[in-house]
Amino acid sequence: MSVLGSCCPPITRRQNSIPVHYVTGTHYEVGFSVGRTFGSIIKEYVRLYEPLQSEFLPMYAQPEGKEIYEESLKSTQKYFPQYVNELQGLADGAEVPFHVLFLMALDDTLPKNLNASSKDKGPIGCTSLIINQPNAQLLGHTEDALSETTNNYYIVAAHVLPDETEMGGIFQAREEKFEALAYAGHLPGYASGHNYYGLVFSINTIFVSKPLRGKIPREFITRALLSSRADLGEILDILTNEGVGTADGFNVNFGFLHVPKESRVFHTVEVTPKTDSDRSEVYLADFGIGNNSLHTNRLLHLKYPELDEAAYGSSLSRESRYKQMTANKTAASIQDMLEVLGNREDDPWPVFSDKPDARVSTINLGVFDFNKKTWTMWGNDPINNSPLLQLPLTFTDLIDPVGNDININRIEVVDTFYPDK
Repeated sequence: MSVLGSCCPPITRRQNSIPVHYVTGTHYEVGFSVGRTFGSIIKEYVRLYEPLQSEFLPMYAQPEGKEIYEESLKSTQKYFPQYVNELQGLADGAEVPFHVLFLMALDDTLPKNLNASSKDKGPIGCTSLIINQPNAQLLGHTEDALSETTNNYYIVAAHVLPDETEMGGIFQAREEKFEALAYAGHLPGYASGHNYYGLVFSINTIFVSKPLRGKIPREFITRALLSSRADLGEILDILTNEGVGTADGFNVNFGFLHVPKESRVFHTVEVTPKTDSDRSEVYLADFGIGNNSLHTNRLLHLKYPELDEAAYGSSLSRESRYKQMTANKTAASIQDMLEVLGNREDDPWPVFSDKPDARVSTINLGVFDFNKKTWTMWGNDPINNSPLLQLPLTFTDLIDPVGNDININRIEVVDTFYPDK
């Protein structure tokens, strides 16, 4: 009801808000709490998400579509029962059918294996920039998604204590403590985040033309990264997913917080399905001091067929802009990073997309500062706007774990950091 004589201004499409949800419990309880808290956002996103409504749900209603769905679900339950429980909790808490959320995780695997023509979603994807220089060690990441995703995301800050019903998978459930960006209705981990062991990472989608049926949706594999120790071998094991393998393609960019800055090495890994094999194909690249890296939504190393769609063209455009901006100047500071990731040139495929009529929008920009130990986020372009949120990478905003599995020495809290304007 309006107050007599008052006039309420219209709400802008891009709201200055990044919700953070703190929760502890089993995987199911964590999922349920997130679903219950953000149920209205999840329902709205499900209603608006065009690929789900126009493609995935009608295909799921077909006998072969249901078979492809069941094959993938069976493989995922075998490998990651704890994360299937978490998604079930998310669905129950939001009062949304489980199959709807699993279909969104399955993504293009359904239409591509039905040989159905699907609409080009546009230049969706993300840009990750690693700066590993003597005076700055940063991982920056833009979240670019269909415009209906704008405002429909949140940060999950969770302490997970799995119960006996969540054990028994090929990938053993364990105590977890993490903070991660999550799209409405999706598991955390398929975007960007960090955990108590000091693993900090971002994810870029790779749009392959031949996702494999019967494999595991990529967001379940990246969800497992949030449980990983800061150990390169364990991370590669998670991504290789021996025994099943990923259904689709993606790229991971990461570094470890709890190492001396003088010896810090960043890594990128490309992951694709591996035909006729029960594992993923992975390629590791390392970036030591003095080296930077930009990765978008196309393969730079592995050879696997990719979709010739707008996301690929957009990736080339963003890479070209980065090369132009750094041709005579190495990116070596957070200001340099923001100039790159906040660049709005090269219409229709800018690095930072925020036009009101854009089919794809940059909904979030986050910068992990490994030296200051902060995660700073923007909802609008960082050139003309201040950040909305800053979280410590030291977990001083969360209580200590009660279990014995997580044991990392405390790190001194750093001063709050905001880039000079």
